[in-house]
Amino acid sequence: MLINLFIASVCANVVSAVEPTVNCRSRSNHLRQDGGLCFEVPPWQHQPVELEQHLKRLREKWAQSANRRMLRGSAMVNSDVSRYMDTVLAPFLDTYHRNIQNAYQQLTAKILKRIKDEIKAAVQKKLQIYTEMTELAKKLNVPAMCDEERRAARSLASKHVAKIYGCTEEARASIAKMGKYAEEMISITRKHMQATLEEKTRSLNTNSNVARVGAEPIINVTTCLKDLSRAAVALGYELDLSLTNARRHNEQSCEKLSTCSAKVKRYSEDDVNELRDLLYQCVYA
Repeated sequence: MLINLFIASVCANVVSAVEPTVNCRSRSNHLRQDGGLCFEVPPWQHQPVELEQHLKRLREKWAQSANRRMLRGSAMVNSDVSRYMDTVLAPFLDTYHRNIQNAYQQLTAKILKRIKDEIKAAVQKKLQIYTEMTELAKKLNVPAMCDEERRAARSLASKHVAKIYGCTEEARASIAKMGKYAEEMISITRKHMQATLEEKTRSLNTNSNVARVGAEPIINVTTCLKDLSRAAVALGYELDLSLTNARRHNEQSCEKLSTCSAKVKRYSEDDVNELRDLLYQCVYA
């Protein structure tokens, strides 16, 4: 019984201790009880995706050193290392590369469908604007002196489609940017893995030539495989990050397309209302 009471009192004290003393939503500069500051973390999907910065960081980290290693020439690959590369590490990285290629195709298809839908809707809206304004002009029997307003209906309808096309251009550019990003990621990771294999194999051969007795070469092979595995895992992390970046970039591109199209539609509605007023003024003013 005493033990139960002790546990209950401890739990009550812990619960009371973790209760916040201030509401983080009320003021951002309040201190929490643990000493940290209250702050708002913006949703990750709304933060800008810097594809070029990611590639630049990887080039600086891997590509230059990889090129230097490759210039030293090829080393004879140990049979155990070669078998491990062929059966474990190469399939591991190939899976990531296939996932990137498949994701790029899926994301491209998604944004192309959005572009197609927006353009289709714009063409339909163009026909609607022209038909509506033309019928209104006929109904009001607009006089000849207002022919300019009549012609404005056609130009207004065409301008709506042109503006929607302008919105889709940025989305099309994002597809090319995403494709270049995917291609560069695959190239960088392959070169780095090959350079790492060359470096570790050369080190393994050097150690084997220096000491060929006992279990020394076997230990070196084991160490070499561990180093290669670490390198592959590091590459896998970066490839995972690139997939996340590509998806976020695609979502933001689709969101920008929707926002731009909505703005164009709103402006077109305002222009239609203004032209409608002009037609009425031509007849009744």
